[in-house]
Amino acid sequence: MLPRLSLLLILLLPVFGGLAASPEQDQRLLDQRAAFRQALARAELGDWSGVRPHLDLLRDYPLRPDLGAAWLRSTLGSGTDAEVEEFLVEYPDYSFSGDLRYRWARSLAKRRAWSRYLDLYETSFAGTGDTELQCLALTARLRTGTSRDVPTPGMDLWMTAYSQPEECDPVFEYLSEAGFLTDEARRQRIRLALEAGQVRLARYLARPLTDADRATIDRWAKMRTDPAGRLSDPARFRNLPDAGDLVTYGFRRLARIDPPRARELWPLYGDLGISPEVALGIQRDIALAYARRFIPGARELITDQATVDDDPIVAQWRVRLALRDLDWETTLTALDDLPQDERSRTIWTYWRARATDGTGDIEAALPLFATLAGSRDYYGFLSADRLGVPYQLGHRPTPPDEEMIESLAARPDVIRARELFMTGLYGRGRAEWQLLLERLTPAQRAQASILAHRWGWHSQAIITASANGLRDDLELRFPTPWKESFETLSIRASLDPSFAYGIARSESLFMSDVASRAGAIGLMQLMPATGKQTARLAGIRYRGTATLTDPESNIVLGTTYLGRMLERFGGNMVLATAAYNAGPHRVSAWLPKDRQLPADVWVDTVPFRETRRYVRRVLESDTVFGWRVDGELRSLSLRMPPVRPDAEKRGG
Repeated sequence: MLPRLSLLLILLLPVFGGLAASPEQDQRLLDQRAAFRQALARAELGDWSGVRPHLDLLRDYPLRPDLGAAWLRSTLGSGTDAEVEEFLVEYPDYSFSGDLRYRWARSLAKRRAWSRYLDLYETSFAGTGDTELQCLALTARLRTGTSRDVPTPGMDLWMTAYSQPEECDPVFEYLSEAGFLTDEARRQRIRLALEAGQVRLARYLARPLTDADRATIDRWAKMRTDPAGRLSDPARFRNLPDAGDLVTYGFRRLARIDPPRARELWPLYGDLGISPEVALGIQRDIALAYARRFIPGARELITDQATVDDDPIVAQWRVRLALRDLDWETTLTALDDLPQDERSRTIWTYWRARATDGTGDIEAALPLFATLAGSRDYYGFLSADRLGVPYQLGHRPTPPDEEMIESLAARPDVIRARELFMTGLYGRGRAEWQLLLERLTPAQRAQASILAHRWGWHSQAIITASANGLRDDLELRFPTPWKESFETLSIRASLDPSFAYGIARSESLFMSDVASRAGAIGLMQLMPATGKQTARLAGIRYRGTATLTDPESNIVLGTTYLGRMLERFGGNMVLATAAYNAGPHRVSAWLPKDRQLPADVWVDTVPFRETRRYVRRVLESDTVFGWRVDGELRSLSLRMPPVRPDAEKRGG
């Protein structure tokens, strides 16, 4: 193995790269990509002997510095600090720089190199909001004799409802020993933890306190477990010092669990001394819980609440409940009572038009529909259908400036972003793409979106086009990648390809590696458990994350699952879309009980805001993709049949 100094010199050699201009160069670039993947795997293991055979071929490859970053990450230690520092000076703003810098910081802290850690923290991480690194910085101050700077930020970190990382323990121990963590400070944090439902943390925090403090925690724990049972006897709260907060917590929890019981018990607490503002909040929670579950009496309750409460969510649900009952007159009244800035939103303009039409005043409704019908969106399409006029897609292709595109394609930062994408380092590629966009003019960014589209990097083409005034270029914003697979597999699952495309774009913007906070993965964002179950139905081998991040496999699974949802809900794509987002069991609970509803009414009375938006976005995208795939503009209204109480196929 080469001495470290020689190795670093190799890694820091100038890198040149550009667009391949001949078949030989094309093949060489392909060979370099393959060699880079192999070398990167060895560098990440700290195996330089496995990297060395590829260095000659990769001498001018744009991603060669990434090998250095990977090797340094895997060999961090006291002997590499100087090399890491030199490397980061040479490459301060690359996609790998942040990760290497972070890992180096953690390595310095682990080795208790506190002075060097503090220098790095102050220049790179102060103000980033990283709690672990901040706690390590405070620990470094304690260990280097600058404890005067610790109490104020330390107490800020202490005062939270949730557990802090173990890196904060030395700071909290210091605060306790120095007398900053008073009993009152502990009680304040315990209260925060209890209100957030963190009973275990509250018990831990109360260890140094009194039996009375532990009894308080027991009361809150019992309230969390059984709010209905605890609240059924108001007398037990009469002489408690925390009665108001405890009862408030209990009712807000009970409103989520059992709204009718919360409504039944609430009048028993009128003389407890709860402030008017807090009481109004409890009443609001109960009223909104009734509304979102369509519990009988919800309309009366939300109307009463609206007379004393100017909360905009209450006003919106007053409209939605009137819609759910197809009570057009009350819908108009409720729309008039929306806050002024809320009233002018597209959604409420549409429902004013629908309600006006519903009362029989067609002449007054037509101009309202006309204000929306020219828009390329969900409400615009539905309004155009009401008027019987064609959709206005307004597609305007962006004229390519080939000279500028060629100039952009030759830039080293653009080449690096391209190669990160081409070699499958998608996350790093997205980070580097966003960095380089900051260095481009608006005109260059517009042409960069065309360049990304030509590479097949559709997520960045969509984002860049949308952010730079190219919202009418539907080829850029609604691409059709993996077209053969989407068409073949959609048809196999009894779906329109445009429907599957609409789901994929809405879920991931065609990023095959992306994972949601909930854990859904890939193009069509499937949860691992769903992917495993669907793989059996689709007859393909399931290999965990590797299957979900493989585009072709993900399309198989996504279209199969979407087809199952469509079959389960009787071919109603509105319900299938909602089920794909929120789960079929929730959609079953949201079906009307005694009569069918117009699909647009059902969509905008779904309890979850995320699902309402998701369904509208998918249906809007499906309409555009229908035109992109086969050149046809299909009526959105005709694809939205009424939602029936018996829409779900039993056993489906």
